[in-house]
Amino acid sequence: MPGARDLIAQVPDPWRRWLTVRRARRWLRAVLFERRHNRGLAAHAPRASFFPMRLEPTAAVAHALARIGVRITGFGARADLVIAWETGTWLPPGAVRRLPESAINGRCTDISKTTVDRVWTQIAGYSISVDPLTWDGPLVVKPDVNGVRGGRIVAGPLASRRPHWVYQRLIDCVVNGRVRTLRPMIFEGRILAVYDKWRAGDDRFSGPEEVLVRTADDVLSPAEQGQLLQFANGLGMDYGELDVLRDEGSGLIYVVDANRTPIRPRGLKRQDDDAAFGALAQALTERIGRGGP
Repeated sequence: MPGARDLIAQVPDPWRRWLTVRRARRWLRAVLFERRHNRGLAAHAPRASFFPMRLEPTAAVAHALARIGVRITGFGARADLVIAWETGTWLPPGAVRRLPESAINGRCTDISKTTVDRVWTQIAGYSISVDPLTWDGPLVVKPDVNGVRGGRIVAGPLASRRPHWVYQRLIDCVVNGRVRTLRPMIFEGRILAVYDKWRAGDDRFSGPEEVLVRTADDVLSPAEQGQLLQFANGLGMDYGELDVLRDEGSGLIYVVDANRTPIRPRGLKRQDDDAAFGALAQALTERIGRGGP
């Protein structure tokens, strides 16, 4: 089976070179953060380990661990909690083999947009994907790999497909002139909170966001919550966040992206940190106390 380098090699240029440089910078930033984080924590404090990548300070988990005084330790050392941590699209098979069976997200090996839509279609019974060669009207084209910007709206039908890109229907998620995205935080079969994210209607893929913290019941029906938890399980995701769009015309929700290494939302206000990270900190505490799978 392919290793990490083989998987990175599948990503076309210029993204491959960009990903390699980015990973090196992230490693250095993570090492320095780990030292700062552990400073002042008791040597006997609970320990968390991340593999194959190290935890960065921007990660939501980093904010939660700081709240409960959990040390970060290198992979292979004694740890009360192990999390499969890979910011790329695929979790390398070699890393999967080295992870303990109880590792959080050890089953979440592929979060490409193609896989996300395939699993969502199995759960929900409908897909966001379209055939760009026959679709008559606006559609969204974006890279299949995770964490690479490049989404844009084009008019179909198109003359050809590009490899490593996906083609999706344009979801009408504009409410009162602003684009709305729901981002539920999943942890071991529960929705801990939902980020209610708003962006200017003419800036669907980038730009500043307003982020509110909601409960799942505030923005999702019980049936929709069940679908999202089934989806996460089908993807092998024990912990992560999902990008969910609600079509204003039909009322249907669509999962368009999955992130197993989520960061602190840039538009989140500091006064909302308790609502955003308190439940995650509690869930991690319970998991450490329970131990095992």
